[in-house]
Amino acid sequence: MVITPLMAAIIVGSFWTGVGTTAVLSHSDAFDRSSRSDIVISAEAGLDDDHIAACEAKYRSYNADTDMYLSFGGEWKRCLL
Repeated sequence: MVITPLMAAIIVGSFWTGVGTTAVLSHSDAFDRSSRSDIVISAEAGLDDDHIAACEAKYRSYNADTDMYLSFGGEWKRCLL
């Protein structure tokens, strides 16, 4: 019997799909959000008033809580002033 690359891919893919399904079912509590503790990280810890004032003056969309501004490309970027 000749195994074509397509048949080999189907066999290997179905094996790893079964392994992944087994891992998820055996560790179903991994997705339970009530057992996790949330960590909150604030970017404001190391910022001084001069930095915040400079960023606010240069970028209208600047958010002092995250130390980020909205660029022309639509991406949020960290203020490096």
